[in-house]
Amino acid sequence: MADPDLQKAHDKFLLAAKALPVDAILPYRLDPDLALVNVKTCMKVVHDHQAAIPTHLPKIDLASLLALPELALAAKYAALAAEQEAPSESQVQAKLSLARDLRGKLLSVAKGLAENGLVPQAEVDAIAAGRGVRDRAEDCVSLASLFRKHAAAINGKHPVTVAQIDEAAEVGSWLVATLRPADAPPKLSTGPTQAVDLRNRFATLLVRAHARLQVVAHYFHEDDWEERAPALNSRRVKPKSSEGEESTTAAPTG
Repeated sequence: MADPDLQKAHDKFLLAAKALPVDAILPYRLDPDLALVNVKTCMKVVHDHQAAIPTHLPKIDLASLLALPELALAAKYAALAAEQEAPSESQVQAKLSLARDLRGKLLSVAKGLAENGLVPQAEVDAIAAGRGVRDRAEDCVSLASLFRKHAAAINGKHPVTVAQIDEAAEVGSWLVATLRPADAPPKLSTGPTQAVDLRNRFATLLVRAHARLQVVAHYFHEDDWEERAPALNSRRVKPKSSEGEESTTAAPTG
């Protein structure tokens, strides 16, 4: 069983990842979470035929197949590190959703406080006037500032918690630093950052090793090898049959 420590797995394969020639690095299309699940499924083929693989497929390195779960963990760690430098679209959307919810809660309370003369109406009106995703982020920062600035006057007179105020400030600041204005000049491409480059290298190692595992699966299970060794990005879907019943099949997405 692979050590579940992602960083230890990452460090184990770091030299191999760095040693890949630049022209050998594949375009990044990996979903590391799906890969972890699908590699776990694939490993049964390796374990079932572990004794026979060296004889029947002597050119395939058995040790590299057995290390696949750790390599999948390493790829996940590298993806997390890259995400901190270059957030994924899904991460940005999740932050925007959180910012929308927090803005709605804090602004609603702020309006009530302003109506009761506890905070300046003009400050609340300025925040409420904002539109668009960037304004949403800035509003979260402004609302957190409003609640903090007038804390003495409004303490105990509203339901917003300190944790919600801190969260609004954090997510708003993150989005302000991450989002680019619509009219900003195009961002100059300087190539991938070190973290993104390493992510791509680890993904390439994983894709190559997984391809060798699929060769093993095809050799020993010609009829159903794709089910035994699903693609790294395979998802489980439930299409409706002609009778209206649902069945579960594997649908590779990459």
